[in-house]
Amino acid sequence: MMHRFYTALTFNAAIALLTVSAPTSAADFGTIKGRFVFQGDAKATPIQPTKDEAYCSQHPLVDETIVVGKDKGLQNVFVFLNAGRGKKVEIHESYDAAAAAKEPKVLDNKGCRFEPHAMVLWTAQPLQVHNSDPGIGHNTNASYFFVNTKFNETVPNDKPLVKKFTKSETYPSKVACNVHPWMNAYILVRDNPYMAVSAEDGTFEIANVPAGKQTFAFWHEAKGNLRDLKVGKAKADRKGQVVLEVPAGKTLDLGDIAITAANLGK
Repeated sequence: MMHRFYTALTFNAAIALLTVSAPTSAADFGTIKGRFVFQGDAKATPIQPTKDEAYCSQHPLVDETIVVGKDKGLQNVFVFLNAGRGKKVEIHESYDAAAAAKEPKVLDNKGCRFEPHAMVLWTAQPLQVHNSDPGIGHNTNASYFFVNTKFNETVPNDKPLVKKFTKSETYPSKVACNVHPWMNAYILVRDNPYMAVSAEDGTFEIANVPAGKQTFAFWHEAKGNLRDLKVGKAKADRKGQVVLEVPAGKTLDLGDIAITAANLGK
C-alpha cells in the first residue's frame, strides 16, 4: 500500500510539474483595436518661433495639443493596460525583452519640435534623445516624471542622450525644451508592453494581451484622464478606465470611439 501511495504521489507531482512548465497557449491572449474619431472642429494654430527664428521659421510649426487627421481621426490618444498597483502582468513571448533592449526608442529634436509628439516606452527598452537640428541648441527637460529619475540635459548633435527607466509611470509624462518654450512631448513609461498611441488616422492596436477581463486606461494631453468616454458598451470612470473582455485567440474591435470637445475639456 505504501509503495502505491508513493507511486501515485510521484505521478501527481510529475503532472503538476508539466502543468506549470507547459508553454502558454496563444489562445490565452487576444488583441484589442479601435479608432478615435473627433466630434467637432479642430484647427491647427500656427506657432511663431521666438528663438532661433531664422531656422525654426523654415518649419511649419503648429500647436499639437489636439491633432486631427484624415476622416476626423484623433491622434496621440494613449491607451494602456492598467492591471493595478503591484500586480504582475503576463507578457506574451512575442514581446522579447532581450531584443527590445537592443532596439532603443528614439525621441528626436527635429524641425524645432519633438518627434514623435507622443510615445510609449517599455522599461525593457532604453530611450535615446537625439538632436537632428544642425547648429541648434536643444535641451530635454524630463523633470515631470513621478517615480523614475528626472533629468534636464542639453542634447548635442553628435551624440544622443541615453536613458533607462525601471518603473511604471501612472500617466504619460511631459518633456519640454526650455530653449524653445513651444516644444513639448509626452512619454508613457510602463513595465509591460501593453500600450499604444493612436496614429495619424486615429487607429490603435495592442496585440497579444492576456485574455479575460482587463482594465484599460484612456488618456489625452488636452484633458488627462478621459472620463465618461464611451468605449464599446462601457463608459470610462473618473480615472479614464474601462474594463474590457479580451477574447482568447481573437480580436476585440472597439470600432469608432467618438471623442467630443467636452471629453477633451474644450
